[in-house]
Amino acid sequence: MNSEPPQNKLAFLDGVRGVAMIIVVFHHFGLGFFPAINYLNPDQIHLGNGEVELLIARTPLNLFFNGGFAVSIFFVLSGFVLSYKFHRSGSHKLLREYAAKRYFRLLIPVGASIILCYMLHEAGLFTHRELGDITKSKDWLNCLFTDMKTVAVMIKNVFIDVFLNNDNRYNPVLWTMTIEFLGSLLLFSFLTLSGNNKKSILLHIIVAFLILLTDKKFYAAFILGSLISRLFADGFSFPKSWKGITIKLFLLVAGIYFSSYPQGSFVQQSIWKPLAWGWTNSYDLFHVLGSFCLLFLICFEKNFKRFFSIKPFLYLGKISFSFYLIHLAVMCSLGCTIFLRLWKPGTYFIPFFISFIASMAATFLISHFYYKYIDKTSIRFSEKMGKLITNGDLSE
Repeated sequence: MNSEPPQNKLAFLDGVRGVAMIIVVFHHFGLGFFPAINYLNPDQIHLGNGEVELLIARTPLNLFFNGGFAVSIFFVLSGFVLSYKFHRSGSHKLLREYAAKRYFRLLIPVGASIILCYMLHEAGLFTHRELGDITKSKDWLNCLFTDMKTVAVMIKNVFIDVFLNNDNRYNPVLWTMTIEFLGSLLLFSFLTLSGNNKKSILLHIIVAFLILLTDKKFYAAFILGSLISRLFADGFSFPKSWKGITIKLFLLVAGIYFSSYPQGSFVQQSIWKPLAWGWTNSYDLFHVLGSFCLLFLICFEKNFKRFFSIKPFLYLGKISFSFYLIHLAVMCSLGCTIFLRLWKPGTYFIPFFISFIASMAATFLISHFYYKYIDKTSIRFSEKMGKLITNGDLSE
């Protein structure tokens, strides 16, 4: 077993998480301001004759704007990280502690983001619905931050609905929280039942395959992440021969092809037409498979690990959860307000660029302090609650 401390050995995963977070942000700005990138609709073009936007939509370049892929990466990463210590130790007590603290780990940062969005809504600072006709993204923009009801309903959302009922009305990015929370509990239950022996690798594959046959495909990502984690803990490595190179190349090509499967409805007009299978009309399947292929390659190829370990990516990974939670609220308030004030017919790109830079700068600044004072607090609080629930003891 490698003697390198686990926290250093897995540092590159923060870099992967940070890059995935940026893709989610690009996805939302693309949906809001350049919808043709997502839908390949000529009526939604903004730049010239649309060659750039349509090229991105038709090719794997959409990977940089593909939110479904980025979210799948998040879920596979969760499966890896949440199972890694168990695969190294085989401790079922560890699984109980993880399960006990998971809700509290998510509660504080998620709840704070809901309260922030509610306050922005009540203060009338969301201006995104005024942009729908200008950006040609009315169908999407007008669905954001709507149906915000009373404070009592908001509080119930904070503690229950966002985690159990897939209710993301107060912060649209939180559609992932029900999957993240229940997927984590599914993973802990699966690991408890499957154990930590060689047969568990086959069980990972079988269970992931069965989940992919359902309409809850994202949950398979947690099991697949755990499979990578198990192999990583066991010291797996690619063969040092042409076979190893072939496997790596296959994973890279398949990962990019699957992961860039478009979220729009134009698959029949694209290079992904061979994937338009009759038994599934969901892009979730391909995003989960693509994310698995790419993360598998990254975890066992030193050059990729080195790339994702550079300091800017590690910093992005550190603040990624905070950034994810608040970026859409900043875009729909500050970003859209700046765009509205600068926009005039024939000046689309410059107002967008200024609003994008201002939104990113503000979100980076807020995320830094959000991580420092809210996210880190949730980590400490969840550790204490986990100990209290499993041991009845708050002492360190």
